[in-house]
Amino acid sequence: MKRQGYSLRLRLLLSAALTLILFLGLTGIVLDQAFRQSAWQNVESTLTAQVYGLIAVADQQGDLLYLPEFVQEPGFNRLGSGLFGLLLDGKGRELWRSQSAVVIDYSGLIDEIETAIVGDPYFTHSKVPDAFVLSYKVLWQLGPEQSSQYTFVVLRNPDAYEDEVASFRGSLWFWLAVVVVGLTFVQWLVMQWGLSSLSRVADELRSLESREGSLLAGDYPTEIEGVTRNLNLLITAERAQREKYRTTLADLAHSLKTPLTILSNSTTRLSEQHEETAQLITDQVRRMNDLVSYQLERAVASSSQIVRQAVSISSCAERLKQALTKVYQSDGVTLSLTVEDETFYGDERDFMELLGNLLDNACKYGGGTVCLRVVGGDLLTLIVEDDGPGIPSERRAAIMERGTRLDSDTPGQGIGLAVVAEIVARYGGKVVVGDAEIGGARFTVTFPL
Repeated sequence: MKRQGYSLRLRLLLSAALTLILFLGLTGIVLDQAFRQSAWQNVESTLTAQVYGLIAVADQQGDLLYLPEFVQEPGFNRLGSGLFGLLLDGKGRELWRSQSAVVIDYSGLIDEIETAIVGDPYFTHSKVPDAFVLSYKVLWQLGPEQSSQYTFVVLRNPDAYEDEVASFRGSLWFWLAVVVVGLTFVQWLVMQWGLSSLSRVADELRSLESREGSLLAGDYPTEIEGVTRNLNLLITAERAQREKYRTTLADLAHSLKTPLTILSNSTTRLSEQHEETAQLITDQVRRMNDLVSYQLERAVASSSQIVRQAVSISSCAERLKQALTKVYQSDGVTLSLTVEDETFYGDERDFMELLGNLLDNACKYGGGTVCLRVVGGDLLTLIVEDDGPGIPSERRAAIMERGTRLDSDTPGQGIGLAVVAEIVARYGGKVVVGDAEIGGARFTVTFPL
């Protein structure tokens, strides 16, 4: 199935945007982790400094170590500050707690605190209670040969840390999103500039289609210069070939005019003895003469313009039925018409060529029964059916191509259906090949009204 709406610019833009999102997303994750680690280290450094502050104000009284009720750090002296201080002896018994830690329960931390090594600060984030904890074990010299082990503990509520991280994370992802949008817009501008040459090629090709130009004459970048050069060669060769075909067709049509004229004059003498046969030959010679004139006009014309006129479908169908019935009389072909009072708007010769080829094919390859139905409405629909062997589904597209035939035993050049396809395309219609209700092939032709 043909892909619709495919855009190289959109594909490149989406690729660039996805690359930016991926790259800046990974960058954001790295920066977020780096900030969290930095904030973690900052909390650890702050608590370490506060532990050292408590050690500095500790005072020895006899064999015990004491801390003042109020210390220099205000957070230790105020309830609800989120900063707590403790002093434990070597057996984990509490010797001092700050005024801010009056109601804190640290019993769940005892085992974790005891894992600290003397002289090495131990920092962790405890879940019960939910706080950052830094414990520092020291050996305090009480006398010349006497020392005791003490543990200084500082706890800090993690809310400020989490708020700081959340604030940074919000700002980080917001600005990264702004950067993605901004860089995507810049990429779009770059692509507009970079792909402008392709747009100019498309514009020039449209000019060629409307016959406003002759060749691609723009100044293009090196990357597509070869493409435009080859297109110009192809256009030149196609025009030469088309002119050759036009000349050949004109010569052929002109050559046929003379023998057709002689044949037409000869029917006058024949009509005295065989009036019916003479009339049939006269009708066919007239039709052949019209076709030759029509093809000659098309061959010498610089462009093919569709002549719009009202064509009676029933009249054309009846004329074709009479001719084909006589041609295939020996084959016992029965041709039935179901034609409403419909009108085809176009060139009568085009319509006769189209319908004649369809009916002739049905008579030639069918089993003896051919049906034509014409239905009006929003679309003009022609349906031609036969009771022959039908057309395999895999060959239905191929038979509409010039020179393609399914039955090599029957005379023909494989041109009729290709002519049908060309005429239908000129009028913006559509041909569908299917299975007939009477067993053979069905050709459905629709035209917009």
